[in-house]
Amino acid sequence: MRTTITTISLVLSFALSAFAQNGVIKGKVFNPINNDPIPFANVVIQGTTLGASTDLDGNYEITGLEPKLYNLEASSLGFSKSTVYEIQTFNNRPVYVNIEMSEDAQLLDAVEIVASPFSKKEEAPVSMRTIGVSEIERNPGGNRDISRVIQSLPGVASSPSFRNDIIIRGGAPNENRFYLDGVEVPNINHFATQGASGGPVGLINVNFINEVEFYSGAFPANRGNALSSVFDFSQKDGNPEGIKANFTVGSSDYGLTLDGPLGKKTTYIFSVRRSYLQFLFSVLKLPFLPIYNDSQFKVKTQINAKNEISFIGLGALDQFELNQGANDGVEDAETLERNRYILGNIASNEQWNYTLGASYKHFGDKSFQQVVVSRNHLNNTAIKYQDNDASVEANKILDYQSQEIENKLRLEHTWRDKGWKWNVGVGYESALYTNATYNKIVTTDGQDLI
Repeated sequence: MRTTITTISLVLSFALSAFAQNGVIKGKVFNPINNDPIPFANVVIQGTTLGASTDLDGNYEITGLEPKLYNLEASSLGFSKSTVYEIQTFNNRPVYVNIEMSEDAQLLDAVEIVASPFSKKEEAPVSMRTIGVSEIERNPGGNRDISRVIQSLPGVASSPSFRNDIIIRGGAPNENRFYLDGVEVPNINHFATQGASGGPVGLINVNFINEVEFYSGAFPANRGNALSSVFDFSQKDGNPEGIKANFTVGSSDYGLTLDGPLGKKTTYIFSVRRSYLQFLFSVLKLPFLPIYNDSQFKVKTQINAKNEISFIGLGALDQFELNQGANDGVEDAETLERNRYILGNIASNEQWNYTLGASYKHFGDKSFQQVVVSRNHLNNTAIKYQDNDASVEANKILDYQSQEIENKLRLEHTWRDKGWKWNVGVGYESALYTNATYNKIVTTDGQDLI
């Protein structure tokens, strides 16, 4: 009996040990200018002897990893060393990390390459900071919201409220620009205020994000119309080997993320989220019920080694409803008076917005061309009835509707020559803004002012 127990214990210990060591990091090392793979590059886990070399197609795979955070470092003769920080590995699925390495002719005769702990770009060597997903997820009180993480950085201020307004170097919140895989997104928050960029809840799903490049100055030439800052979000590609699902429950919402292949050359990643705050507010007898929903997707097709195209989408539906039963069962006089005042003065609001974009890249020997086309649409409505009685149309005292529609096209050509990086391009933008307001004011003498 003792022998049997000992055997079972040994088997279980071996199984648990094997289960704890089956994390995998795999991906491709490539030149971002011409999309060529970099063969025989060394990819290692910082601080360990674990690593791998890329094959002729630039692919690598590191196995036998414990599920935790790792820093990945790639090096190759004639290229600047590249480091990817804080990669979270899992037991149940591999992690795909594609690594970009830029050519550097000055390193051809070098014996040892020492990488800086900070990521730098030619366009902004001192004003750009890279923010990883792990930093977003573990930020105290951040609730996986990139806007809240940014507010904790040096030189960044926030408004003294529950909103995610970002103030950089004293600039206004509407002076920030946001890009999702090169496609400009006007706003990244739910319940946005028109003319600003803030809101109480972040719109972008962190499960999509690979990293965020935050520029507080020296903006790249192809990121125009920015006065305070630029946020460049790089999204992940879908899992090319099989369907993967991720269900999350946050402090105010729940969501589902799916990603996987759509054929040999196409991958996708898709998510939906919905809030449950309205149920909490109803139980707490608050006079308003905020409801938000959002959806996000990315589809990428690798047409061949020199051509690729991506389609992205981001949309939200936000509703701000009145809780007519807020005073049911409430006996506290102060609470009753507060609820009556709020119900009598705030309007029912509905806001929806979306961004759709496509990005096509063609790679040459030492250059690439990119075409980006996108459309943004925001619709904002607010309605208020006297005594909140919507059964009679004459009781309507406020009917507001506003729309913002933007269509954009950008053509870029980027190349390297003799140690210089060049970027030229042209952009086109068509914008349409409409506003219609009906406001009836009832005076003390019974007359209506419209």
